[in-house]
Amino acid sequence: MTAPGPSPLPRLLRDNPDTVTHLLEELTGEPLAADVVRQYSAPAEEGNALGVEVGQPLTQRIAVLKGGVTMVPFVYAESMFVPTRLPAAACRQLERTSDPIGRVLATHGLALYREDLPGSVAGTPRMLGTALAGTSAVVWFRTYRLTMDGLPVFAISEWFLRSVQDALERPTPA
Repeated sequence: MTAPGPSPLPRLLRDNPDTVTHLLEELTGEPLAADVVRQYSAPAEEGNALGVEVGQPLTQRIAVLKGGVTMVPFVYAESMFVPTRLPAAACRQLERTSDPIGRVLATHGLALYREDLPGSVAGTPRMLGTALAGTSAVVWFRTYRLTMDGLPVFAISEWFLRSVQDALERPTPA
């Protein structure tokens, strides 16, 4: 049964100082894996959210965060990051593993500051339908930038799926 009123998801995410990965793992009770749909290098375009010069290499990553046990999709995410602003080991981990970005940041002890961006920055998800085959409804969306040492490193857009809302509404064991 759904509680009346607005979803607590936006407030929970806004007030949570931890990564989305950690929050969702706590909420769902299972480790998350990033099903990387596509990851590639692309030159920065004019007016990019990371404030880098046109032509500088950026990495684009499209992934679905899924339960590592149930394989239930929870979040569709599109991110862009500046590889030269991350430690080389963190970049290698993002390239070679199914670890979500939040886990990579935590593994390397990287403290980043989150800044919300206007929703129009993200636009329409590029591969949402392809990545999820229409199985999960989007219940909430956000886009933000992560900065480290005063420099923007990541621009991330996330579409939270009905499965996250379902996890929030599940009664907790007594």
